[in-house]
Amino acid sequence: FGMFSGTNYDDLESDPALLVVCFVYVVTTVIFMLNLLIAQLNCAYHATYVDMMGYARLNRGKIVYETMPSCPKVRWAAFVGALRLDECCEFGEGDMGVPGGVQVFEPSSANITTVDMIKRFGGSTSPAAQWPEEEAAGNDEEDRFDRMEKLIEKAMKRMAGGRGGKKGGGGSSMGTEEQQESSARSGGTEASE
Repeated sequence: FGMFSGTNYDDLESDPALLVVCFVYVVTTVIFMLNLLIAQLNCAYHATYVDMMGYARLNRGKIVYETMPSCPKVRWAAFVGALRLDECCEFGEGDMGVPGGVQVFEPSSANITTVDMIKRFGGSTSPAAQWPEEEAAGNDEEDRFDRMEKLIEKAMKRMAGGRGGKKGGGGSSMGTEEQQESSARSGGTEASE
């Protein structure tokens, strides 16, 4: 049937170049096939997990749907009233949000935000009222400089942390902000190494 005869394997011992090529081919094929198997199992697991989550949600919805007729209307009304969906949720102290939500508290360290992304304007909330002009409108250049400054600070922290814990000098000619300030106060300049 065109199969490679078992007696021909003895010829591999006499030809080392062919033996090396065969070994490289077999090792490469095994590694490739193993990686392919892992990738297929990973994709199959992901698809199964997504289906499992969908079926779990559908099953929960079915249970709620089947249980609702057995719940008395007075009890359901008390439950909905206890949720207080008609009251506004408070985003922060004195910052009232929209009604129709359930407020869930979390530790402040869970999602740290240093810049408030919500733009707040005082005055009337009437849809007919015109939006006020932003004070910082057109300061895109200033925003770019702020982003660039933050990027440089992050890079400096990474470079300072990557030195293996050495303090001071290193290979940077800029130095830290404190070094520059102390240099400016003393009137001298630091020479880079």
